[in-house]
Amino acid sequence: MSRLPPPNRLRPARRTSFARRDSNLALLGALFAGVVIAFALLMLLLQRVNPDLGTRMRGATADALSPIISVAMAPVEGVRRLGALIGDHMNVVDKNRELAADLKAAQRRAAETERLAAELDRMEALLALRRPERRLVASAVASAVSAEAGQRQAILSAGLSDGVKPRMPVIASGGLAGRVTDVGQGASRMMLLTDADSRIPVKVLRTGWTGLAVGTGGTLLDFQFDIASGSDKIRVGDRLVTSGDGGLFPPGIPVAVIIDAEANPPRARPLANPTGLGTVMIEAPWLPPPSFVAAPPAAPEADKVVPAAVPGTAPAAATPAAKPPAAQTSTPPAAGATTPPAASTPPAQPPRPAPAR
Repeated sequence: MSRLPPPNRLRPARRTSFARRDSNLALLGALFAGVVIAFALLMLLLQRVNPDLGTRMRGATADALSPIISVAMAPVEGVRRLGALIGDHMNVVDKNRELAADLKAAQRRAAETERLAAELDRMEALLALRRPERRLVASAVASAVSAEAGQRQAILSAGLSDGVKPRMPVIASGGLAGRVTDVGQGASRMMLLTDADSRIPVKVLRTGWTGLAVGTGGTLLDFQFDIASGSDKIRVGDRLVTSGDGGLFPPGIPVAVIIDAEANPPRARPLANPTGLGTVMIEAPWLPPPSFVAAPPAAPEADKVVPAAVPGTAPAAATPAAKPPAAQTSTPPAAGATTPPAASTPPAQPPRPAPAR
């Protein structure tokens, strides 16, 4: 008795869905290729036999296949457009980065331009305070403002090597800034107007009242003056300038402006910002011109008559004494002749009248 094969060997192999799909696609592809080739051969044959008919057939074929070609090229066109969009996006990103860098550079240049413009304005204001009758010693930069225990000081970038000495006034673009206190070889220290030990002789520009601008150790000044110096009152906005009293500070330099006239004493704000002095001028101490004193008259001589001097007037010129008359000149005598001296010659007598007969 023969043995039968297993049941699974008798059944044909089952084809999967993927295999059927691949075979169907291959069949369709071959069919489409055959149709295209056959149509191409037909078109060639028509072109040889009847060129006009072949031309019309090619046009009709192109019209019929254009929608199909458009649909078939749609994915390709989409991919191309997507690539173009991606490229444009990358270009826009790079362009935005360049523009952002250019904007930052322009902002830096604008900030530098504004700084230079502000520095130019300060220098012009500083030069406007320059006067030819005052001697400029040096120009310096004020920095490192310190504030402790009522002291308000700053460091100047000029010292003994530049001719700076203590008690020299320091002038900023806004007005008077203070005076030099300590001097080193290449730097010096200055006392600001707001220092508690600062005393500046000032006057009110509107009324001419004189007083003292006293530092408070803070950011303001006290204006101490004689209240009975006038019937008017201090007003908000009155400007204080140096009076020149006592020397050291030249007259006419702006100092402060009154901001609180009701306080006792009135409060003023310095025109030179202590925290932003920048470039300053250091000048020689100012000395007031000496007052005129009349010279005493010279002692009169014995042979001069000097009139009494009137106070406040120049002494009169002395009248010179009379000189003796010059001796008369005569012709020299001849040789061997003797001439009696003029003193021994008797005076001539007047003629006597003749006697009457």
